[in-house]
Amino acid sequence: MDLRKFADSLRPLPGWIGGGILDWYQLGLRKPRDATTYYGATVHCDPVDSIQRSIIYYGVWEPAISRIIESSLAPGDLFVDIGANIGYDSMLAATKADVVAIEAAPHIYRKLLHNLDRNPELADHIRPVNVAVSDRVGELDLYDFGPRNIGATTTLPSRRGKKCATVAAAPLLDILSAEELARIRLIKMDVEGAETTILNDIFDHIDVFPENMSIIFEANPEDDQPAFDVLFKRIQQNFVAYEVENGYSNAWYLKWRERPLTEIRTTPVRRTDILLTRA
Repeated sequence: MDLRKFADSLRPLPGWIGGGILDWYQLGLRKPRDATTYYGATVHCDPVDSIQRSIIYYGVWEPAISRIIESSLAPGDLFVDIGANIGYDSMLAATKADVVAIEAAPHIYRKLLHNLDRNPELADHIRPVNVAVSDRVGELDLYDFGPRNIGATTTLPSRRGKKCATVAAAPLLDILSAEELARIRLIKMDVEGAETTILNDIFDHIDVFPENMSIIFEANPEDDQPAFDVLFKRIQQNFVAYEVENGYSNAWYLKWRERPLTEIRTTPVRRTDILLTRA
């Protein structure tokens, strides 16, 4: 069965009905398979994982973020993908610009390389890096939560995942070349709680980054609200923050429509996807 066509056939139904049908169907969806993204990349997907299952059903993951990536980049620009996962965002960006795809977890990095091998024309524009971004050179332990959401892998022991690896860590400025640094147009960061550390390090060196650089990241203030409060004050000194609406249920995906971004004026207290543009 073509699951993209099957999902599309459910869009005219109320979201809760179409979503419910897909929720029921995916209970028996276990066999890994190739899927095609809406921008034409071939991705090997395990339907047990929530990100990969969305690519199977819809050809897209986090459509609002995909739109931002598409609209922000042009030839000659550089996209930095911190927490590249299996490569969906990196390959999307590679249709427009050059990419540095950074993925810390060795088992996920192998999936990223496999997908790049399947898409050589896009891979020509992507430099993959297997390292954890931090504020210092060293090593970090990684913790995961099983195959249902490999993107939840984190460096935070407080989240009580299972230790899966110890990996090399380095600041972003140590990972990028001077030539790459000068071309950054957009940084995407999905690092499951490590964003406060990484963003503070970027802001400590903000003068060396391009003036037209934007950042999109998943904020997790509940991991350390006081630290995030301090970070958000720094954000407001350099950037304007906008909330990017994202949902993850099948019902939400079936009914998704692009909406204007909303400016964030007070510190978030829950997980939020945020776009930062220069003030």
